[in-house]
Amino acid sequence: MDTWQPATSEEVERLLSEELKDLHPAHLARFKAMRVTPRRVPVGSDPGEYVYVVAEYQGKVLYYSDVEDGWEIEVPNDSGGISERGCNQFKLSHVMHQLFGDPDAPTSAGAV
Repeated sequence: MDTWQPATSEEVERLLSEELKDLHPAHLARFKAMRVTPRRVPVGSDPGEYVYVVAEYQGKVLYYSDVEDGWEIEVPNDSGGISERGCNQFKLSHVMHQLFGDPDAPTSAGAV
């Protein structure tokens, strides 16, 4: 039986690199604009645990949850960490759709 180990920044970077390959070009461009140097932040509900933030957008942080094996977006708490870890197992593309919608949908500027 494997014992859970917290993700390292190198592992998160590797996962991020892999998932960036699957993003729609419009989502990739938006992600690049909000990307930050990965940083470890604490999880308030689980003292001693942390997640890696990889992007910031409109007062929210996008991070990888190694417990759930997925990406989440949350408003940071007053200490810059997250209050609770999300319980979803989103791919990065799912989070980008949540933030920016369907990149192939017509926009009002392009609508006829």
